[in-house]
Amino acid sequence: MSYSNIIVSTNDFVTTITLNRPPTNSVNLGVREELFQAVTELEKSKETRVVIITGAGEKGFCAGMDLSDVANISNGPNGNTIMNAISRSRKPYIAAINGYALGGGCETALACHFRLMTDNPKALIGLPEVNLGITPGWGGVQRMPRLLGKSKALEIILFSKRLSAPEALAVGLVDKVCPAADLMKEAEAFAAVLAKRPPLAVAAVLDGMNVGLDKGIDEGLRVDTEWITKLVISKDATEGITAFLEKREAKFIGE
Repeated sequence: MSYSNIIVSTNDFVTTITLNRPPTNSVNLGVREELFQAVTELEKSKETRVVIITGAGEKGFCAGMDLSDVANISNGPNGNTIMNAISRSRKPYIAAINGYALGGGCETALACHFRLMTDNPKALIGLPEVNLGITPGWGGVQRMPRLLGKSKALEIILFSKRLSAPEALAVGLVDKVCPAADLMKEAEAFAAVLAKRPPLAVAAVLDGMNVGLDKGIDEGLRVDTEWITKLVISKDATEGITAFLEKREAKFIGE
């Protein structure tokens, strides 16, 4: 599929989705439609094992909802539907936060499994919606406390705090802060290592963990058990054990 609001490229099992509406990369109907389409297709693609999401330009990762497109807010895929597809994916998503990530931009980063952020002092991350008399609508109210704990999430959301990269790292909102020039290199290197991990086992961990966090430990354990039954007879398990015995690097195929 051709896109006009995002850029999608794949190399060595790592796919990069670039939100392409600089300088702010705000989300309009076109972005929602194309992002959901891309995420849906990548979930089924054997050529993709890891996904990086970033923004075009150097100013913004994503400024959230495009307020000039509010007339289309009820059209196309809902923001929650897209964020759920990312957070519940069986493939790891990495947010390469190259500039400010506010509102829906922060929620996009929260939906990803890992977050790397530029050290650019102008880059800020947060959920400022309460300043407008509304609340984060794409999962931020639910995902931030799961990541940071209830009181810290409440502080950030209720006071509409915008955190710098060092502040975000200190509270655990991002996993790593990188020099601006090295951000994508760092994200791609991290993704490349992840892409070499056994795809089925990675999917099993993500699936079981997501279900356990969403539906409770018993449901999570049930999913874990189902996956173990599949994994022990997989080609990847045979390859992993054989490579271990032969003292070589395993080459996993996702089967």
